Amino acid sequence: MNPESVLRSPLPTAELTAGCPVLDRVLGGGVPCSSVTEIFSESGCGKTQLCLQLLLSVQLPSSLDGLSASSLYLHSELPFLLCHIRQISHSFQYSHPQIFSSHNPCDGILGQPINSADHLFDLLLKTDFAIAKLKTQFAIKLIVIDSIAALFRSEFDNNPSDLKRRSDLCEFKAVFVEE
Repeated sequence: MNPESVLRSPLPTAELTAGCPVLDRVLGGGVPCSSVTEIFSESGCGKTQLCLQLLLSVQLPSSLDGLSASSLYLHSELPFLLCHIRQISHSFQYSHPQIFSSHNPCDGILGQPINSADHLFDLLLKTDFAIAKLKTQFAIKLIVIDSIAALFRSEFDNNPSDLKRRSDLCEFKAVFVEE
């Protein structure tokens, strides 16, 4: 199998609920699994809110369009939204008391700050190894990176030298992934 054949006839995949029936319907059932999904839009429109919702939704059983899994949250913009995740998790505990009666949904979310594009790439290269060693109730099946753009925006200026450096960094990583 090669990338072109997957694009021509994609494999059927499960979807993870976004926690909103209208959004799930627009997405064709939810956020597709076994793929990379980019969420982008204007500042302040709710992208992070949606990501936080997904961090909790992944813990739901498949009967509720979840994956019975844990998640990894790589965040680049401080402060970490632990208070906001706790607020949403209370709603999850209230909505699904039979699932979250024995544990706090926040326990299924592992957070890791990232402070540069290089740090992000280093973490991603080590992710498989780290996930295997992490002690979570469920396997990690969702990784959210919030926000890749912020790393590049703060680290690189809009001049020819920095644009070349940014391009070279991304090319190197893309080549490494293909090997």
